[in-house]
Amino acid sequence: MSIFENSATLKDKVDDTHPLKCTILNSRNTSGYTEYVIEVTRTGVQDYTWKIFKRYSDFVKLQNMLYKLSPKINLDLPPKKFIGNMDRKLVMQRQNALQSSLNTMVENLMLANSLLVRSFLDPESYSEYCKESLFQKVGMVLRGNREFELSKELPNIGWRLRRKSFLSKWKKDPKQELLLSWTECGPDLLLKQLDLITVLKSISSIIHPLVDIPVILPSPEGYTLSVHNIQVGSLRDLLYQTTPLQPFLKKYWDTSSHVYLPDQTMVSYIKQILYGLKFLHDNHIPYGHLHSGNVLVCDIENIKLTGIENSTLGLPSYYRSFLVQLGKKRIQSLNDIDVYGFGHILYEFTENEPLLRPFCEHFSQKTSLNLTKQMKTILAPPSSKLLMPTVNSIITNLKHARMIDEQKDPSFFKCKIPVLVKEHYILIAEKCMSRIFEDQKKIALEKRHKKIYKIIHDPEKCSGVTQSKHFDFHSIKSNSSLDINNRSHSSSSNSTLTSTGSDIQTNSIAVNSSSLVSNPPPPPPPPPPSTTTIPIISSQSNNQRMALLSSISSFDTNKLKKIVK
Repeated sequence: MSIFENSATLKDKVDDTHPLKCTILNSRNTSGYTEYVIEVTRTGVQDYTWKIFKRYSDFVKLQNMLYKLSPKINLDLPPKKFIGNMDRKLVMQRQNALQSSLNTMVENLMLANSLLVRSFLDPESYSEYCKESLFQKVGMVLRGNREFELSKELPNIGWRLRRKSFLSKWKKDPKQELLLSWTECGPDLLLKQLDLITVLKSISSIIHPLVDIPVILPSPEGYTLSVHNIQVGSLRDLLYQTTPLQPFLKKYWDTSSHVYLPDQTMVSYIKQILYGLKFLHDNHIPYGHLHSGNVLVCDIENIKLTGIENSTLGLPSYYRSFLVQLGKKRIQSLNDIDVYGFGHILYEFTENEPLLRPFCEHFSQKTSLNLTKQMKTILAPPSSKLLMPTVNSIITNLKHARMIDEQKDPSFFKCKIPVLVKEHYILIAEKCMSRIFEDQKKIALEKRHKKIYKIIHDPEKCSGVTQSKHFDFHSIKSNSSLDINNRSHSSSSNSTLTSTGSDIQTNSIAVNSSSLVSNPPPPPPPPPPSTTTIPIISSQSNNQRMALLSSISSFDTNKLKKIVK
C-alpha cells in the first residue's frame, strides 16, 4: 500500500478547518516583476507560519479559476496597469488592495474551505493533492468487490478538501447510481485500525428511518470508502435549487437562487431533524456534523441525517471555526454542536440565506413561521452566557407552540450497541471536543492579552471607561499599625519621582517630568489614616511598559480579572 503513504502522513500535519491569517509584509523586484512577500499563519493550539511569494498575475489566475465556478465570485482585485507598473506609489496602492482581497478569502467560510484558495495560500500542503487523481487508487480497492462498480470521478462536490467523490453502479441494478466517497481520516482520529473497523461495522448495522446508514467497504489504513444513495440531493441543494453533483462553490455561492420552502414542508423537516438527533443523542452515538449539506432529501416529504460516521473517522465539523469563537460556555459537547447546526438550518429556512458568522442577535423574520425565540437561544453570542438548549427542550417548546403535533415519536427504534462500542463512542466524543477546548482556551487567552495591552499602551482611549472606574485611586483597608509605613513609603516614592522624572497621576493631576524639576508642586495631602492609596501609572517608556505588562501577566488571576473588568 505504498501508493497511499504520502496522503496518509499529510493529514497528521494539517487541520483543514483551522483559519488562515495573511499579511503582505513587503514587495520586491525580481526579474523586472513585482513580487509580494506574504506571511501566512494557520491558527490553532500551535500556530504555523510560512511565507509565500506571489505576483499580481497569480491573483488574477486565481480570480479566473474562481470565476469559472461562479461568475459572482469577486476578489475585488485592483485594475491592471501596463505602463508604470513598477512605480513605487502604484505598488503600495496595489499592495493595500491585494491585502483586502486576501482578507476576503480567509474570512469567508466558503472561500476559506475551497481547495483553490487553500492551495494558493498553502501550496506545500495542497497543490499536489489538488492535481492528484484517485481513480486508480479507488479502483484497486474495489477490484475484489463484486457488488459495486466504479463509474467516474466527480469534482469537489462537498466542502471537505480530503474527500473525493465518485459515481458507482450497483451491479445488481446497473441503472441505479450511487455516490462513493473516498475519505482520509481526520486529525481527531483516536481508534486503531481494528477498533475503527469494529465501530464502523456497528454504525453500518443501525436501522432508523431518519438516519442514512452508509455501506462502508474495507479500505487501507487511514482511509474509508463509503457508499451513499444520491436520491434527490441534500437540503442545501433543495434550498439553492441545484443538482448535487456540481462543484461546491458553483452550487452555493450565489445566494440569489435561494428559495423559501412552504411552511408545512419546513415544519415537517424540522420535526424529522429533531427526532433524528434525539435518536442519536439518546443512544450516545457521536455526531456533531449537522448542517444543511448533511440532511439528505429522500423525497419532498422525507429526509435523513447523513455523515454519522464522520466523528468516528476523526473529521472536524463544518462550523469548527465558529465553535472555537463561541467558547466553552456555549459549546460543551457534541450534542451542543448538533443543536448549533440545527440553529443554522433554522436561519437558512427563515432568512433565505446562510449565516456566515458565529452568532446572530437580530432576525428579520421573513417568513410567517415564527422561530425567532429558538434561534435567539441557539445562535446567541458568547457574551449572553446562555447554555445551549437540548434537543428534548426544543421539541417541548415547539410542541407548546403547536408547531409539532403530538404524533408518535418516530425515534422509538431502539439501537442495540455492544458495551465495547459504547465505550469507544465516549472516547470518540471526548477526543473530538478536547481539541476544540484547547483552541477555545487559546482564543480566550489572546483576547485577554489584547485587552491588557490596550489598557497599558492606549490609556487615552480607555480613560473614559477604565480610568474613571478602576484606574483612579484604589482604596485598600489596612490596619492602623501600617499607616505610618504607608505614609513614609508614599513620601519616598514622591522623592524618587522628582529624580527620575516619571509621570504619575496623583489626585487626578498628571505631573509632567519637566515641571517637577523646574516648578515642583506642593506635596499632596496625606491619605486618610484608615486607607492607603495606590497610584496608577498612566504613561511610561517602552521598557517600563513591557515590564509592567509582564508583571501583570504573572499577577494573581482573580486580581487580574478585576483590573480588566
